[in-house]
Amino acid sequence: MKRRIFVDTEWTAPPWSSRCELMWVGLADEAGHSWYGISSEVAIDPAGNSFVSGAFRLIAPDEPRLSRPQLAAAVVDFCGAVDEFWAWIPTFESFAQWSGLGDEAAGVFDRCRTVDLQLLQALVQPWPTGWPDCLHDLNAAAAAAEVAIPQRAANHLHPRVHAEWNRQLFASIRATGRV
Repeated sequence: MKRRIFVDTEWTAPPWSSRCELMWVGLADEAGHSWYGISSEVAIDPAGNSFVSGAFRLIAPDEPRLSRPQLAAAVVDFCGAVDEFWAWIPTFESFAQWSGLGDEAAGVFDRCRTVDLQLLQALVQPWPTGWPDCLHDLNAAAAAAEVAIPQRAANHLHPRVHAEWNRQLFASIRATGRV
């Protein structure tokens, strides 16, 4: 059986920005396990980014923070012999509306659509032999399977909750037999 890992990352700034740093990682697998890690190496300025500061309010002050090497080691440990990575990738239309980039949106979308995998690859160095270099799109798979998108919890932006939601969506897609 394939080992699938459902990924969510959050960043300190838009992924096309030079200020973009990994803030946290959320991972879940089909067996019902999940893990998340929060970077101890990023500073969040609520005045500079209301979305990120709002998302960061979902993280309790006592939740442990990990250095980049600790995050990387924990990701490798959780993923093990992974066969596929899956994440929610927005459609180009929703990305263009959210980003407000105008004519630049298409090029930025092409570069950043797999940002969850790109951030994992930047974190985990060297990238383990046998780990996939592609990211499967839950959004596109759900549309192709005509699956209703599950309701999102109020704390959906918490890294563990989002990764588990990705797993739930995949289970709905898989139930259609189209994966």
